[in-house]
Amino acid sequence: MSGKFLNGPSGHDLARKVPGDRLLPMAWAEHAARALTETFDGSFEAAGVVVAAAGVDEAGIVSHASPPGTPADGRFEIGSVTKTMTATLLALLAAEGTLSLDDGVGRWLPAGANGAITLRQLATHTSGLPRMPPGYRPADPDNVWASLTPEIAEEGLRQAVAQPGAARQYSNFGYQLLGLVLERASGLDYATLIAGRLLGPLSMTCSGVGQAGAGIPLPGHSGGREVRHWDRPLPGAGGVEATIGDLARYAQACLRPPQTPLGAALTAVQAPQLPIEAGREQALGWIVVDGRRRGHTGTTGGFSSAVVIDPGQLRGAAVMVSSRSDSSELARAAVLALADGDPRAARPQPIGPEWEDRAREVVQALLDGRIADVYAGAAPRFRGRIPFENFDRAWANRMARTAGPAGEVSVACHRQNGLVAADVTIAFAQGPLALRIGFQGSGELAGLRFLPQPAAGAGAEP
Repeated sequence: MSGKFLNGPSGHDLARKVPGDRLLPMAWAEHAARALTETFDGSFEAAGVVVAAAGVDEAGIVSHASPPGTPADGRFEIGSVTKTMTATLLALLAAEGTLSLDDGVGRWLPAGANGAITLRQLATHTSGLPRMPPGYRPADPDNVWASLTPEIAEEGLRQAVAQPGAARQYSNFGYQLLGLVLERASGLDYATLIAGRLLGPLSMTCSGVGQAGAGIPLPGHSGGREVRHWDRPLPGAGGVEATIGDLARYAQACLRPPQTPLGAALTAVQAPQLPIEAGREQALGWIVVDGRRRGHTGTTGGFSSAVVIDPGQLRGAAVMVSSRSDSSELARAAVLALADGDPRAARPQPIGPEWEDRAREVVQALLDGRIADVYAGAAPRFRGRIPFENFDRAWANRMARTAGPAGEVSVACHRQNGLVAADVTIAFAQGPLALRIGFQGSGELAGLRFLPQPAAGAGAEP
């Protein structure tokens, strides 16, 4: 049954028919795949969203998808789950002596003053590099990485003010550079390298980067509309696309690595490297929880994914949706399934009207000039990152571009990365102002950024 969608009747029973109408207990993998699919089926506002899930256990792989009839070779963007694969390629090349985890990045890239940052630090998010390249501004907000060339990334590396070895700071930029290092060290572009050294050997034939690999790219969704796949000149941080069957094969290989150099690399990247917080450790790519589970999530412009494995139980679960969403909810459901719980407890709950009221309250305070009150109500982490002077100046500069009093305010709330995000459009005489406000569950302000100006009659871009 590996790699096939099982679109039979859904249900919560733990039995299945076998020849002779005899009932046998449903295998854990089959129950998990079905329950995980049901958990997220119908929870996204856009039409055409595909939910797919797979369970992996000692008996093999079972996968399900909704709606019924979804092609088995339908490809999803897996986002940052790619980082675990990039780390595996790093470990593989290191074992062969092509490079060393303790190489300075300056051995492979023109890094300037940051040449001493090691490849291990890039792989464990301890390089001190920011989440995005310094000064990088996407040419297309709906295709954010398309204009990030190797030259721009290398210039960002030289410009960055980094303290390698300091506290862990999650960095997509670090993994984009790491993928570039792998290209320079191997002499192959990333798509060719991962196809030949990881995807091909694991029979992940419908997966690849960009146009590489078989399979049918599924349309992504965000904000209730269909969106395109992202282009990634530097794919090491999140450029792989995979089918649910192929992602399950990857989880299976991580649980039971083959007796090959690739298998040794799959094992090596799961070893904890440093603590993050109580019960959580950083491995090479993977996050280790409670010393047992390994997991990673991914989110792109139109897709979300999560993979969680428990080597002690020889169980794994993968969930993918063709919609931008809170991937931590996918991971939480997978963890519940691995623990023989009910993953439906992680089903996204509707956003209540109180969040729209909270967003309107913040917007009105900003429009009234009560900037200090808004800042005082922000979460400590927000205030630690952004000084009040910067916050006040950014709002004042944006208001200076508007004309006349504010008109109608529209608000649309959704969940994103564990927060509530409110997309706000404020009408002004010279055109609308669009911004996104993030809130923690406590109601504290977690983030605020201005969005590209929406077209006339449209809401804010997602």
